[in-house]
Amino acid sequence: MFNDKYLGSVVYGGVDGIITIFNIISGVEGAQLKYYVIFILGISSLISDAVSMGFSDYLSLNAENKVDKNRDPEEKMDSKKSGLITFLSFILFGLIPLLTYLFYSKYYNNKKTNYIKTYISTMIALFLLGSFQSKYTGEIWYKSGTYVVGYGILASFISYQIGKILGSLVKK
Repeated sequence: MFNDKYLGSVVYGGVDGIITIFNIISGVEGAQLKYYVIFILGISSLISDAVSMGFSDYLSLNAENKVDKNRDPEEKMDSKKSGLITFLSFILFGLIPLLTYLFYSKYYNNKKTNYIKTYISTMIALFLLGSFQSKYTGEIWYKSGTYVVGYGILASFISYQIGKILGSLVKK
């Protein structure tokens, strides 16, 4: 069974993995670059950002455990385990938009609908992750899921628009 002690690491890594990779897709789409750019940037960011996030989670929790010396040892979290969970969550959830986009780009020749299909699958993944966390937080599942989706929509909109603006400036 899932240990809710590490829920924060799963959600932190998962949401950031999905949004980071989808933001790369959105930025490249906005700039109207070739789909293989998404493959290159997606894989390199997936791995390097997962390492960064996992290590950051480890360092911050390790520091927190050292500072709060009065905390009951039973309440302290294993910083190595937390960092590893964040790393794995980032990779697993970040693969959702990347593999979806690459699948549609390889097997279907409609660039606009490929992005839309990837967008939909990404928002579904974010909704499910938000709903999952509500099981442990006591929030209403659809509110929690919708909140996480809203965050994803905002981030991807910004990335798409920046890509579109910069893409048009570079092409001039």
